[in-house]
Amino acid sequence: MKKLLALVLAGVMAFSLVACGGGSEGGEGEAAGDEKLNVILVCSQLGDKSFNDSADAGLKELKDEGLINYKALEFGTDNSKVNITLEEVAPEYDVVICNNLGYGIGATWLRENADTYADTMFLVYDEPTDLVENKKNVQMIGYKANESDFLAGALAALVSETGVIGFVGGMESPVIHDFLVGYVEGAKYVNPDIKVNVAYIGSYTDAAKGKDLGKTAIDAGADVLHAVAGSAGNGYLEAAMENGKLGIGVDSDQYEIFKTEKPDLAKSIVTSSLKNVGLSLQVILREMVDGTYEWSQIRWFGIPEGCAGIAKNENYLKLVPADKQAELDAIEAKVANGEIVVSTAYGMDADTLKTYH
Repeated sequence: MKKLLALVLAGVMAFSLVACGGGSEGGEGEAAGDEKLNVILVCSQLGDKSFNDSADAGLKELKDEGLINYKALEFGTDNSKVNITLEEVAPEYDVVICNNLGYGIGATWLRENADTYADTMFLVYDEPTDLVENKKNVQMIGYKANESDFLAGALAALVSETGVIGFVGGMESPVIHDFLVGYVEGAKYVNPDIKVNVAYIGSYTDAAKGKDLGKTAIDAGADVLHAVAGSAGNGYLEAAMENGKLGIGVDSDQYEIFKTEKPDLAKSIVTSSLKNVGLSLQVILREMVDGTYEWSQIRWFGIPEGCAGIAKNENYLKLVPADKQAELDAIEAKVANGEIVVSTAYGMDADTLKTYH
């Protein structure tokens, strides 16, 4: 049973569900009178141990609660499939969730086609830009990764013994640059003389190149390596592990993710810079269900919402001395209350951004 989202715009967006006949590809467990939202996650692939997996986990929790019908659809690494995939799912689901697929292809499609599917809501996570402007059925979602990575950079500087740390991004983009800006500022807050080896893989799936860049950073003296590159970044972390260095994961708590299947890798991950995509999606979908959702051009999630910060798990507690934990807690409190204002890459001019590389 397909439910249509009726958009009522009077400064506030309200949703009502109208039942109609016919089947739905994602209608697991649907029956007459079922008023759950039909939700689909569209992504290139799951298994990134990062933001796509975080989205999937959060949505599965809502499904398990009985709040939504949910399906994930992976189209693979062939970006020519982005448009046709969105065209196929848009008329069938109440809510289509994706990131900015194909490095901008998804946003272009939404800009041109969102109005055609006015009864479908599109949630675009990890894309806090105006690439799709003033489409009331397109919600862009951003995370204050600069603040999370300020803490990650501060920790890297606190535990580094060489005064050199590494950073690898997947692609050069505002999202990745925002991580970098926070990481460098956090590291320099602790140690103004620290050096940051910065590189980009040019992919979010090429783990082999990620490992090569990790070895390059280590050869340059880096003893803490931070990967912001999806599954490609896992190669960077593996380079750290294989060479007796520390790694810092991203988006999800990668120690917790790897500790069963790759325990040696997990032991080398001192923390992860968190971007709780799953929680942010849960917040918005719950609002849609209870009628409190309000559209905005960009919806930001940060430390107060539990969607930013760093992982302080058992491995963090083991590897980071208590005095350094206390120092980092004090820094986190200053970021949270605004005493420390972290710069953002969004709106930063190119010349200024170059100073972070």
